[in-house]
Amino acid sequence: MLFVQASASLLAADVLPGPVSIQVDGARVLHKMAGGIGASWHAIEAPIPVVGGRSHGGSGWGGYPPARDDASWRQIDHFADWLGLDFCRVEVEQRIYEPQRHHFTWDSQEMRILYRILDWCQRRQADVFLQQMWANVDWNAFPEFQGDPVKRVHSGPRSMKDFAEGLASLVEHLLKAKHYTCIKWLCINNEPGYDWSWWQRPPNRPMSLRDGLAAVRAALDRRGIHLALSGPDWTGLPALDPARIDFDPFVGAYDLHCYNARFDWMKAPGYPLRDAERRLRAWRRWSEARAKPLFLSELGSMVFGWGGTNAGPSTFPAAMKDAELVLRGLNLGVDGFNRWSFVNRGDLDGQWQMIETWNPKTHGLLKKFAPAPNSYFVYGLLSRFTAKHSRVLKTGVGGGLIEGFPRVFAAALRSPGGNLTVAVLNDAPCSWQASLSGTDLGVSKLFKYQVTSAERDRPELQIRPRETFRTPSENATFELTLPPMSLTVLSSYCLAANAPGVVHD
Repeated sequence: MLFVQASASLLAADVLPGPVSIQVDGARVLHKMAGGIGASWHAIEAPIPVVGGRSHGGSGWGGYPPARDDASWRQIDHFADWLGLDFCRVEVEQRIYEPQRHHFTWDSQEMRILYRILDWCQRRQADVFLQQMWANVDWNAFPEFQGDPVKRVHSGPRSMKDFAEGLASLVEHLLKAKHYTCIKWLCINNEPGYDWSWWQRPPNRPMSLRDGLAAVRAALDRRGIHLALSGPDWTGLPALDPARIDFDPFVGAYDLHCYNARFDWMKAPGYPLRDAERRLRAWRRWSEARAKPLFLSELGSMVFGWGGTNAGPSTFPAAMKDAELVLRGLNLGVDGFNRWSFVNRGDLDGQWQMIETWNPKTHGLLKKFAPAPNSYFVYGLLSRFTAKHSRVLKTGVGGGLIEGFPRVFAAALRSPGGNLTVAVLNDAPCSWQASLSGTDLGVSKLFKYQVTSAERDRPELQIRPRETFRTPSENATFELTLPPMSLTVLSSYCLAANAPGVVHD
């Protein structure tokens, strides 16, 4: 058992939090993750219409170098290596592999980008959650949508059979011809079920997801492909409604998207993170009862009301909120997390990217890529020191409240190889002097890594061990400080500043 007893050193005189205790029981396993912690990679480079300032493909396209540009791809691979992405949502549209019915372009420029991404995942043994975002083909769009690039990208399949056969052909090509064993899950459409999304019939009515999943399952089965499907891919972290889940026989996993789950203490409009916890808990009970994983296949944050303003997805507060959601989700039993997104242009619907590849002023690629500092280093501190398929250990937090809201969060994971990582997030404007003691640690040393608000907006930041704690027996006690607005990781992995992150062990 791991125990933290903390007292507050206040930076805001009107804030008077009480002591904090964190208990991590190394002998109690909550669950084993079916996935891990990673980010979205898209292979879509052809422009999707931007009308009235809105990109009708979101930021799910653009920002990558050509597949033939080895030097630029070495830069991308280096950043992915550092992050240790082990659960990667890899995104395509039907146009890049089947632009015409039964005409497959396995050697198109965008398919070569897809192979670049999958090659990295295969080499590093990262699990791939393959995602078809939308079709974007005239040949299978509804007649009312054909010829209109905006309506076409929102169109669901006119022929579900042709849609399913095309997608199954892609999967067969990737698994059998290209031998990508890293692909573990398949999702057939991005965020279906809404009148604004990409699975519609005229004029803009959502289509049945069950029909699509049933058709794809049948097409895969005819090919002897047992790849599991995932759904429903709904966004906004919807409340569980069993009456809407008519597709259950066809999926092997459930996945949801979660954006802007509010901090409780911010008292902002919309549902607070506390409600997000209730929703996740309900979905987890549902998935666990059916022995199926639950993924947050897209997550991201903007912080509304921060200092009287809105803090966008590239800011330090938003990065902290992403990390908080991951820690809470781990303790609730979520099996995998995918941040939106590893690469995008950053000028389409916000700066969601984790690395900078695109110059929005010149509308071209940068020659030298760099970290997008806050999302890269904060979220990266979690992905870098965690292995896929880790076991999440029982963790409890007592105290740490300000105005009745929790401000300190913790989660602990033991890797398949026996390494231990404990992450502690303090999102309060005060520091905590913490005494950490534990039993059942199972490791001889823990190394401390940390990112604080004082280090925000620094693309040159170096993450290296700041302190070493020795555990000569199963019982050990440490002293450490949790600075204001900080993420602290204690891990048995000792990684130099430029060493690759952990994917598996």
